[in-house]
Amino acid sequence: MKKLFADFKKFITRGNVVDMAVGVAVAGAFTKIVNAFTNGFISPLLALFSKDANLADFKWILREAVTHVDEAGLEVVDTPEVAILWGSFVQTIIDFLIIALALFIVMRVFNHAMTKAKEAAAELKEELKSDSVKAAEEAAAKAEAEKKAAEEAAAKAAAEAAAKEAAEKQAAQLANAENSTKLLEEIRDLLKAQK
Repeated sequence: MKKLFADFKKFITRGNVVDMAVGVAVAGAFTKIVNAFTNGFISPLLALFSKDANLADFKWILREAVTHVDEAGLEVVDTPEVAILWGSFVQTIIDFLIIALALFIVMRVFNHAMTKAKEAAAELKEELKSDSVKAAEEAAAKAEAEKKAAEEAAAKAAAEAAAKEAAEKQAAQLANAENSTKLLEEIRDLLKAQK
């Protein structure tokens, strides 16, 4: 019993049931509007063409009612009338057509709005996708430029180191040459002094 009550409570509190209840309430109110429209506008227009005041009053009488007047002066029905109430049937059909047309228009507008929303979502998704692809391409280009700059900086540093090393070698060779020249000059001066 508890499980049954819990399941019923779960069913009742679900969104679908609440939506359905709102739909039924709106449909009831809309039916009243349609009935008022039919009774207030359509029936009087049709009544212009006949003596009846209401579309629901149109009927084909198959057998008249049999009545008599009693002692109090009131009319008493002995046999009720037999009639086909086609006016009420036509009014119900008109009500149905008005409701169906209104629902058709609402569904058409809803479907059109949903189609537009789906198209907008697809465009946004495509735009986001192209933006992310663009961002990825820009990031890859930036990384490639940074890599190239790092390689150029490394090559420049290597060239500077090689030039420095070459300059140091040349300075060392020049210093050796000067030392050798001085040493030779000293040897020559010593040789000249001994002669």
